[in-house]
Amino acid sequence: MSAATRTRWSEVGALTSAGTAAATILCCLPFATGVIGATVAGLGARFVPLQPYLVGMSVGFLTYSFYQAYRPDPTCAVDGCDLTRSVRRRRIVLWVVTLAVVALLTASWWANWVIYWESVTAEPQS
Repeated sequence: MSAATRTRWSEVGALTSAGTAAATILCCLPFATGVIGATVAGLGARFVPLQPYLVGMSVGFLTYSFYQAYRPDPTCAVDGCDLTRSVRRRRIVLWVVTLAVVALLTASWWANWVIYWESVTAEPQS
């Protein structure tokens, strides 16, 4: 067998192996995602008794974060201080995290409405 033929067959073998790996991932990924989701749901059910404490900790940490982000800087003059880019970025990230936490903390109130709204707006099947 010549070197060119050997190179061609090694390329075909590599492509075949890559295709097999991709097919395996696409086949098993939905199953693995379902197993992971069921496991997380089962573990989440064990934390339900701790929910009031975890909510309180979340609100406490957000309160402390807002204090840290918006406290007056002792190096600034009475006239005011220019905000650096990092301070602005930190405050924006804090607000994004706050919105995510509020959405997760209130999910039990609005999740049924979203699920119901989705089923009402779906087209009827014939």
